[in-house]
Amino acid sequence: MDPPRLGSAHRILSALDTDEQVLRFVEAITSDVASIQSELLQQILADNADVAYFHRHGLFGVPSAEDFHSRLPLISYQDIELDVARIASGDEDGHAKILCARPVREVLKSSGTSGGRQKLFPKLSDYDPEFLVLNRREARFSSCPDRRHSRQGPFNTGKSLHFIYVRNPEVTPGGVKLSSGLSGYFTSPAFRNRKIDPATSYTSPDQVLQCVDYTQANYCHLLCGLVQRHQVVSIGSVFASTFVRSLKSLKCQWKDICQDIAEGAVNSRIVTSVPVRNAVNAILRPDIELADAIRKECCGGNWRGIVRRLWPEARLVQTIITGTMQQYVSIIDMLTDGLPIASSLYASSECSSLGVNLDPVCPASEVLYTLFPCFAYFEFLPLENRLSAPDEDQGREERSFVSCDNLVKLADVKVGDEYELVLTTKAGLYRYRVGDILKVVKFHNDAPQFAFVRRAGVLLSVDMDKTDELELHKAVTQAWNRHQEHSEIRLVDYTSRVDLSSQPGHYVIYWEAFPDPLIPELDVCCFELEESLSVVYRRNRREGSVGPLEIKLVRQGTFDRIMDHVVQNGGASYGQYKTPRCAKDPKVVSILESSVIAKGQARCMQTST
Repeated sequence: MDPPRLGSAHRILSALDTDEQVLRFVEAITSDVASIQSELLQQILADNADVAYFHRHGLFGVPSAEDFHSRLPLISYQDIELDVARIASGDEDGHAKILCARPVREVLKSSGTSGGRQKLFPKLSDYDPEFLVLNRREARFSSCPDRRHSRQGPFNTGKSLHFIYVRNPEVTPGGVKLSSGLSGYFTSPAFRNRKIDPATSYTSPDQVLQCVDYTQANYCHLLCGLVQRHQVVSIGSVFASTFVRSLKSLKCQWKDICQDIAEGAVNSRIVTSVPVRNAVNAILRPDIELADAIRKECCGGNWRGIVRRLWPEARLVQTIITGTMQQYVSIIDMLTDGLPIASSLYASSECSSLGVNLDPVCPASEVLYTLFPCFAYFEFLPLENRLSAPDEDQGREERSFVSCDNLVKLADVKVGDEYELVLTTKAGLYRYRVGDILKVVKFHNDAPQFAFVRRAGVLLSVDMDKTDELELHKAVTQAWNRHQEHSEIRLVDYTSRVDLSSQPGHYVIYWEAFPDPLIPELDVCCFELEESLSVVYRRNRREGSVGPLEIKLVRQGTFDRIMDHVVQNGGASYGQYKTPRCAKDPKVVSILESSVIAKGQARCMQTST
């Protein structure tokens, strides 16, 4: 196959009907990375000629690649925040487009990062068709060479029990739709009007997939999946944390589900949405035998391997297990009795589709993503050249001081090096720092394969929440000051960790106070600290995907012991030592836990928060 010519990526992918075609496509697109990237950059610059952003940087007409590399700076979200806000408000006219020459009628919201602010990114109309086709072709990418020695062969028939949860899109006064990437996709015309293949569809009807009430959607996903249990060949969710939470809810809901299956009708007390209830009832019929079989598996309280027992034909778990989601692999293994986990796609709010894992059921620690050079123009900031994580509270002058001189092209990265991902997209992001830290592990033909290392700046994360060092510092300081404003007690030091020994996981904050090691009303301190964290954290707390925060007071001298341990075992000097704000070293955690003298826990998060 000749190297793919550019155009709409979903048109290229939609033409791939057979495993052999997918194989040839992957071989072609990974064998000519440099020229495909060069052509894509030229196309982006030509398509967006004369946008206001280019004018701001002295570029008029169609910029050349040389102009792009010499004139456009490396940027973070603050640099374009006002531009995207204008786009979201509908403040564009036909004479001076802001970032993108094509009309932008939808803006994607990120999940929310430091400071609790959700970022907005322009979205083009072909993002949803592109993502739709990529999802439909996902199983076929299993045919790539790296996949030949995997534990599971590709499957082309059967249904997927996928735990999908969406939110109602918002519409700005200017008529621009605001949604998360997943909500936008599952409520898009491309998804609603897709060609449904009965052999490879979801177990849940579209009314359930598009239900905005989590409780009702979760119940119906389980009910529909169990009714079609022998047709389910894959089970999953976008994120591993969501998958675990969805399955754990079965422990509280199996009795109602069994009753609904036996009666052949969904409980109207649980599922109050009439369209959702009607859609689910359409696939139900009274089945006492099935209800008894499910009841037998659930009533004993043995949840190890429950997925294999309830869905005996399931061969695969499809969910993201990279980054902080790796922590859920052990509980997924317990629930599924070791079913292979496929972490298949690499996507983001900034660009929708980015790449594919060509060996999707490899172990969690070995997941690698191959960035497809037709999706975006990729550059990479070597880790040693990063002056700071993006989006920290710096002035514009300080942020813009980060040099573009050392940016590396996709075809030129080196095995073993770590980089921050920088994107230029068809929708109008130019040299944008995504904040993902990636490590080059190997190449497939000319295409590098990356391991996801971490999010830049993220300190604590349980679910979709992401708390960085600065945000935690502000929250601790504000909570302490509010509670101890008129006290002589001072905060000597603090650190934190995520505790996943109970589900859902929760934040633990360790405080050392002086001169009195004890302070009153620790529960109130916990509440005040949570109130200072991000809107995404508070939303996850209300919804139950993050547990109540704990504050643990440690005896005086504890942080001195930690310093001794780190210096004596890490090779650093006392003058270089900085207290780790996230305790990951098991010995440090042991020191902290053995020194606890009092603790408090946050109350339930109020809905109005």
